[in-house]
Amino acid sequence: MLNETSTSAQSGSVPAQARIIDLAEHGITADKIGENARWVLTRLEESGFEAYAVGGCVRDLLLGRKPKDFDIVTNARPEEVKRLFRFSRIIGRRFRIVHVIFHGEVIEVTTFRGGDADQIARGSEGMITRDNVFGRIDEDVFRRDFGCNALYYHPGREQIVDFVDGVADINARRLHMIGDVTTRFAEDPVRMLRAARFAAKLDFKPTAEVERGVRQCRDLLTQVAPARLYDETIKLLQGGQGVASLFWLQRLDLLEPLFPELDQALKKQPEGIERALIDGVLQATDNRVANNLPVNPAFLLAGLFWRRLCAAREHWLVQRVPPDDALILAADEVLAQAARNVMIPRRLADIIRSIWALQSELEHHCGQTGQRWRVVNADNHTSTMPPENLTEAKWFRAAVDFLCLRAQAGELSESVCSFWRQYAPERGAQDEPVVAALTAEDFGKGKPRRRNRRRSRRRG
Repeated sequence: MLNETSTSAQSGSVPAQARIIDLAEHGITADKIGENARWVLTRLEESGFEAYAVGGCVRDLLLGRKPKDFDIVTNARPEEVKRLFRFSRIIGRRFRIVHVIFHGEVIEVTTFRGGDADQIARGSEGMITRDNVFGRIDEDVFRRDFGCNALYYHPGREQIVDFVDGVADINARRLHMIGDVTTRFAEDPVRMLRAARFAAKLDFKPTAEVERGVRQCRDLLTQVAPARLYDETIKLLQGGQGVASLFWLQRLDLLEPLFPELDQALKKQPEGIERALIDGVLQATDNRVANNLPVNPAFLLAGLFWRRLCAAREHWLVQRVPPDDALILAADEVLAQAARNVMIPRRLADIIRSIWALQSELEHHCGQTGQRWRVVNADNHTSTMPPENLTEAKWFRAAVDFLCLRAQAGELSESVCSFWRQYAPERGAQDEPVVAALTAEDFGKGKPRRRNRRRSRRRG
């Protein structure tokens, strides 16, 4: 644990009010920063600019975790950064950043943000709509969200720069907002979802001010673009701490602005089959992430809304709608409700429909007579093998996994799962993924960029 009483000092161009933490205290050597990130930092400094590793990577290193990626902040403007790195591009309009591209890695480089509020474009509720106001490091720190994410690391000096007692927050496992809580949430309501994500991911406890601010500002999430809410929701539930993330979404009253029907159902019946199924799907996803296996949002979302689908389908069946049509109408209704606030890409919705549709097929073609399994085919003949067209269905494996989670939750007999496991054994770490990961194009994020044929170890 770091010493929280380090004295302030001035090093290089760092303002005197910053607390400088040396290697002897924090223990992070320069080689802990990724090779590509170090190269970008060195290139910026050799060109006369300030540059630091910042944010989550510094926090994770202090916690003894391996950072997923490395972000860099500098006083170089986006155009200046782009000129330094041949394989780079400027992205974003709300706040422009530079992606420096390497083989298999992208280093994100941002410019210090300034504190001139008059130059920042805001919406009617205070949401920042354009934020290309640049400044100094001592201004940039107060534009960041939580203290634990506001630490700057200089690999050349092997020092951490701490303006806001971020180290104290990490030592206390505390999620503390920089600045006025309601103002910061109004600037970017997605910060409320980030609070839930960091609480789950890091096992940090939000301060009382953060919890009160979230409950006060949560309705502002309706102003966020549905596509952005989708991205943030998937980060929450599919980041490896899905069970804990759902806990924090409910504790902070954030599930209602995302999925109101689901929130009402879980409040009405906090325990039971629906909750058991959702927890099972989230835990299965967490397990796959822990084993470095691909996961697909369709499987997760199919579990979140399954019981809504069953209720909607029953409504149409009571109206004497044929079963297949009832399923189609119910799926349309449930997915439309879910997508009101959080966008669900069409490709994803199609996979969800397939998993749902296969559930009734799996149940229909499986029965039990005494202790002997029988499979009822379309011509009413029985056999010991399921119909070939069913086992070869594209999402058969995922549907069987989902069926078994339903059985685990108590919705079906475990014997139904046992039967279908003969044709779709559980996957191990060395097997193909249950559900293949979708491509960026599948999620509506544009066509893949053309590859440059030239090969080199470093592209930046």
